[in-house]
Amino acid sequence: MEGLRKLYAGDFNDMNQERQPDGSVFITLSKRGEDKIYRFRVEGLYGENEQVLEHEVINVDIKPWIKQRMDEAKRQLESDAGGD
Repeated sequence: MEGLRKLYAGDFNDMNQERQPDGSVFITLSKRGEDKIYRFRVEGLYGENEQVLEHEVINVDIKPWIKQRMDEAKRQLESDAGGD
């Protein structure tokens, strides 16, 4: 599952874990600048018999003006870093 691969690779900026009464864990991962959120439920998280019980990819509609602001902010950060 793509979400679990992103978890182990550390390919995310934000992570939320919700423990469930049955011992499973809902995990939600997102990454700044991407238009997808990964939400999945895992039994035995980090254990030898870890198993993904549910998995979904949520497509996020980033509005054009927000995308423009994100791109401008990234360019500014790169410009500031290059001027050191």
